[in-house]
Formats: sequence, C-alpha cells, structure tokens
Amino acid sequence: MSNYLDQFLSTLPQTQKQKLMELLELKQREGYIKSDTEFQAELERLLKVLDSANATPTFQARHQTGKTDSRSYNSNLEEIAFDLSTIFAASNQIDSLMDDNQRLSRSMLADIRKKIYALEAEVEKQALIMKNTDGFVEGVHEQFKAPQYTETSESSLAILRKDRYGQYLNNKYSAEIVSDSLQLASFETIDQLKNPYGRKLASIQVLNRIGTVATNNNHPISNAIDGSQETFWAEVILADDVITQNISDLWTHDYEGYEMDGAMCELEIRLNGITTVSEISLDPYASYPLEIVAIHGYESSDYAGKTYKLVTPNHENPHQRSKKSVGQMTFQFPSVDVAKIRILLRQENYVKENYLVNVDEQNNMELWNKIAGSAELMQLGTDAIADQREPGETIAEFDKKNQLTGWSQYLTALQEWAEKQGDKAKSVLSAAKSAMEQVRMGNYQNPMMLALRSISANTNQATVDEGTLSQQYIAANKLSYLYGLYNVSITGRKYLQRSIYVSEGLPVSGNVKRMSLVTEEKHHDMDLENGDKARITDVEYYISYKKNPEPTAWHPIMPAGKDYVRGELLLGSSVGGDDYLLQNTINFSFRFPVISKDTVTVRRDGVPIGGDQYVITDDGKRIGIRQSFYSASSIYTVDYKPANEAYYVDVDAETVQPMQYINPQGETGEYFNGVNANNTITLQHTPYVYRSEIFNYDSQNDRYTQDSSQLSMDKLYYPVIVRVGGVEYKNITDYASGTYDKNRLQNENDGRNFAQIGNTLYFPISTFDGELKDIVVDYYYLTTDVRLKAILRRNSAGYESVTPSVYSWSIRCQTYDQEVRDE
Repeated sequence: MSNYLDQFLSTLPQTQKQKLMELLELKQREGYIKSDTEFQAELERLLKVLDSANATPTFQARHQTGKTDSRSYNSNLEEIAFDLSTIFAASNQIDSLMDDNQRLSRSMLADIRKKIYALEAEVEKQALIMKNTDGFVEGVHEQFKAPQYTETSESSLAILRKDRYGQYLNNKYSAEIVSDSLQLASFETIDQLKNPYGRKLASIQVLNRIGTVATNNNHPISNAIDGSQETFWAEVILADDVITQNISDLWTHDYEGYEMDGAMCELEIRLNGITTVSEISLDPYASYPLEIVAIHGYESSDYAGKTYKLVTPNHENPHQRSKKSVGQMTFQFPSVDVAKIRILLRQENYVKENYLVNVDEQNNMELWNKIAGSAELMQLGTDAIADQREPGETIAEFDKKNQLTGWSQYLTALQEWAEKQGDKAKSVLSAAKSAMEQVRMGNYQNPMMLALRSISANTNQATVDEGTLSQQYIAANKLSYLYGLYNVSITGRKYLQRSIYVSEGLPVSGNVKRMSLVTEEKHHDMDLENGDKARITDVEYYISYKKNPEPTAWHPIMPAGKDYVRGELLLGSSVGGDDYLLQNTINFSFRFPVISKDTVTVRRDGVPIGGDQYVITDDGKRIGIRQSFYSASSIYTVDYKPANEAYYVDVDAETVQPMQYINPQGETGEYFNGVNANNTITLQHTPYVYRSEIFNYDSQNDRYTQDSSQLSMDKLYYPVIVRVGGVEYKNITDYASGTYDKNRLQNENDGRNFAQIGNTLYFPISTFDGELKDIVVDYYYLTTDVRLKAILRRNSAGYESVTPSVYSWSIRCQTYDQEVRDE
C-alpha cells in the first residue's frame, strides 16, 4: 500500500502534493491525527478525493436547506482552503519561475552580447589589416565593452604596476573599467538616490508623455529608482498610426534637436536638495532599443537657477550625445550640483497588435474621428452650445458635438479658476485635461473598446454570448509602443589623480619588427579666462616585448592620428645638468623628442607661461624651467608636436633570444604524420629567421633584397630544416616580400621543396618521392612577451570628478611574415 501511495503521489501536480502533505502535518500537530495508522487513513481519503478531481479544484458545492450539516460545511471550507492554498502556491511558483527565467534570459543576453563584442573586436582587427597601407599587416584589438587582454593576476601586476620612472604603485591605483571604458580608479562613489541604509533620498514621476497610456499598477514609476533589478517600470502607448508629434505643441521644455517620431516620455527626478552628480546610468526595460534623447540638470527645483545640458542629441562631447540600446547606458560628465533632473525618453519602435473591438464602438470612433477633424468643433472657446441639432445632423453627431464643446467650456472656466487658486489647483486641472484627452482620443483602456481576445484560426468574427456582452466584434489594428526602465542610478564619483592599466601578454607574431598604436579616448579641457582651453587629463602609453621588463624596457608610444601631445605631465625633475642650457634650471625629460621648439607650450596649473621662463635642449629631449620662475607647488604640463619616431616601437632582434622547438619528449623538431588536404602543415609557432644574415637594404628602392644562398642549413644562424621521410627539403621562400614562387616550389630540386609563410609550410602538389609522410620540422622561434601599459592621469589638483577614458586600443604589427600571394 505504501508503494502505491508513493507512486500515486508522484503523479500529482507538485503544488497539490506539497499542500496535501502540509495539510496532513497540520492536522497531526493540532491533534486530529494521533497515530501513524490515522495518518495513513487520512492520506488515503484525501488521495481518493484528489484522484476523483483529476488535478482540478477539489471544491464541490453541497446544497443545503433547513438545518445546516456541519460536516458538509466543514468539508466545503476545507476544500476551499486547500484549493486556495494550492492556487497561491502555484501562483508563487509561476512567479518564481518567471523571475528565474527573466534573470536567466538577461544573463544569456549578456553572454551573447559579450560574444558579439568579441566578434566586433575581431572584425575591427581584420579591418585594421585590410586597411594596410603602411606595412602593418597584423594586429590585436581590445575594446572595454568586453575586455579580452586585461591582466588580472595580482602577482604579475605587483611586478608590472609601475609609474613612468619605475615607482611601484599598490593595487588601489589599478585603472577601473566602468561604462565600457578604462578610467581612473575612484576613491569615492556616492549614491544620490538612497543612503547607505537603503532609505530613499529622491522621488520620480512621469512629467509628460505622448499618447494615451496603458499602465500596470504592479510596475509603477517608483520601481525605476528602487535599486532592484527584479522590479521595473513600464508603459505601453497605443495608437492608430505611427506617432509623429512636436512636443513643443504639448508641453514647455528646454530640449533641442530631438526626433519627432515615436512615443516620447519625460521623467523628472527630485533629488535630496542640491546634490553633486557626475554619472547617470539607465537600464531599459524594452524589447527594442530605447533612446535616451536628453538629460538636463537644474540647479534649483523651481528651475530658477542654472541649467546643465548633460546629454543632448548634438552635444559637443560625442560621449554625451543621445544613445539608444536595450542594454544599460551610462553617461559620465564633470560633476554638477543639481536639485532636479529631467530625462527625455523616446521609443520609435512599435509592434502592430490585433485587437477585437465592438462594432458599435468602432462606428462611434469613426464618427468621433469625423467630428474631431472639424476645426470649428475642436476650437476651445466660450460659445454657447446649440440647443437643437443642425439640419442633416444625426442625433449621435449632435450628442458628440455637445460632449466636446461642453468639455471645452468646462476647461476654459477651470483654467480661469486655477489661475486664481495657484499651485493647489494644478492636480485638478491636470485631471481635467486628461479627461479631455480621453474624450478627444477615445479611452483605449476601456475593456469594451479593446477587448483582449484572440481572433479564431479561421478569422471568423468573435462573438460573446453572455448577457450584455452579446455583441458583434471586429478586428482592429493598433500600434503598441513599449518602454520602461529596470533601474536608474545617479551617482557622484571622485577619482584618484593617476591609475595604471597593464595588458596580459598579447598574441602577436614572434617575427614582429615594428608596432604602432591606435586608440579611442575621451579627455577633459579646462576653460581659461582668455577663452583658451587647457587639457587637464592625459593617457601615457608604453609597449614592452620582454618578460618582467625593467622601467627602461617600456618604450613610450604615441597613438597614430594624434598630431600633438597635449597635457603631458612634466615628471622626474632634476637640478642643472650636463647641457649648458640647463644650468640654473629645474629640468625634465619629454616622453618623445620635440620636432620643433616652436610647437612647445608649457603650462603652470593650466595657464601658459612665457618662453623666457624655460629652455629646451637642442636635441629636443629635455626642458628646463628657470629656477627664478619655478613653483614647487604647481603642476607643470606641456603641449608639443613629437618627432615621427614617437609613433612606433621597433623590436631589437639583438636583444631577443630565439628558442629551439623541443617536443614534450625532449626531442628537437615538430613531427607530422602527413600534410593536410591542401598540401600544407601548420606549426605551433612561427619560425624565426635571423634576417640580417640574408637581407640587404636597398635605400634607392626602399626595400630589402635577399641573398638566398644564405638559406642553407650550414650558413644560417637559425634555419628552418624540413625532412620528409628523412630527406631534407629545400627552402625556396622569398622572405624579402613574404611570398614564394609556385613554379620553383613545384619543379626545383626534383620537387623536394617547401615554402614558409608565417607558421604554415607549403609543399608541392605532387612529389617524385611519393607521399608526403613522416615530416619533421626543426626550427627556432621567438618568445616575445608583448604588453601594453597605459598610465591615466588628471593633471590638476581640483576637478576630482574628471577622468580620462579609453574605449579601445589596437596594436598593429609589421612583420616579415606576410600573407601568401601568387607569383
């Protein structure tokens, strides 16, 4: 019997089984069931009831007349209690599953988005290679939306995290990745919406919107600032056609340059008095990208003070312009002190929905649209309402006309009253305007007008056969605009003056000979009294290709496309120097040689100083500030045009020791059973050839020429030796151009030839010795450990809310190993 009960329990819905056991345990605790035998009997009785119900509610109506039967009464209550408990448990389980599914979906979308960003990085890398016009044919691209090459090992960073001249910095100086960009580390972040104990410090409201809204009380606007990712605010706007509306005709505002298509909504956030804000993040709740059109900050809650245009469609800072996304959007800016923030949202994407509308109401709407199109009827005024209908006018038209003009007169009188009453009448006037909008546009929330019933599969008109709802329905198409927010965060952030970023070892060719850098950055300029601007943020970049590099092994590099160094910190001062020009000066080194002294501007705390206060050495590498003008408490920066050598780092092959390939068994040479279908094999590493032995540079033609006689095993320092079945093959690679001659590969040396391009070896299509098997390749390769270091700086004692930002970087490489080209 016990086995039968267990099997039967396993067939029950989980919620019914759970509630059944809870009910039995409750009866046992309250003393109604005193033994295991009674427990078993009660279980069997309840199981029979559930079995007869077939997973449907257990309640059965028991009609009684006269004297009430207490047993039937108690049974009814017990069934009701059981069914309600089961329903609530099932509802909670469904809510939990939906929440789990929502979190899982967002997690999966985040993972997909990360993979997309990785693909974008690969596309950007390939685009760099395809744009090759200067010999840079390989590259590594990093974007901080989904970083791939950031060093995270603290043991490695403890060695690598050093300032320009080798000063070690602890981990609090590690640059942070925030808002898809690399930034200075922050030392203070203040949540301006709630205090550390979770108490709300701000309020939010929907100030204005376009169209008639369908809302759900379970998702109020207050959810947008509750700090929870499990709640959200959402609205749906229903319209008959694509919304195109100039909001200037609807409400007063300060927005400029916005698009007029789509559903627009204006939010207002009142902060806890005057509050410092430097970052605003919004996490949309939307199926399609939601646009943050504009964000304005107001110094006073009554708009009497200064207005800050933090985000606009045409902001002078590209990173403070409108954005649209389904993912989190973050806007950062120099801190402002504001009491109120207004945010303008736009959803231009809609979904066409099919609704079923009562035929009579549809006809009424068409009639209303006809009346609404009359300029005379729509004009608000105090004209008397006609007591009789006009000739040819239907009763319905007469009623609608009276309805509208009556509202018009009412609103006119109400506005006059509101002006006398002041602020306390605003809510009444707003409600009346909303009612007027319902009269003019129709109440799309009316369940009779938009009954949410599905259309049958055969497209027949749906009918309802219950009482007053027994009316004919027809399909009506509506456009649905959905927008909302999971969360809005408003913070005030302060940053350290310097931070360091170091990449992990980068996957670049071992035969790289030159590297260049491309970056995307954001900086802050300080306004001066004379109308000039001074750069107060800077990012210094360095590249090293050695393991555990010393400070001198980090080579400074200037990003391509930037003509001038701006805001470089003068660091590492010394008194005097070997150069006679530096006598009686406090002197510093430039990171790059200056191309001309005329391009140099020296600034003290952002303000330019006169040329008589400093000297520059003839080689353009050092600058000395005369001691009589030098202030130890000031920050000195310099702008200048660097020499061309600043834009690349050359790899000195003399300082890199190649390694011979040794397999896991300790034997030299990489072994292959045979070639691939295209007669190639791929090595684990790119072979290194000591090219100074085989190349001569032709300065007239600006190219290298090759002495192929040096390619033999006995003459080359680091040869590539290939043996097939014990027979050595000839290397016919043209290393000067990174190509090979297919005719030579096929016909020379009785077909016993190979060509090496990168880490791929090419063999003839057919050989005189039969199959290409038992291949051993003996070669040397370089183990360069290429890394990028970035030192972010804010060269000002103030402006603590300002940080430079790096959104992406790319290292491009010149190498002898080019792609194969047919000769």
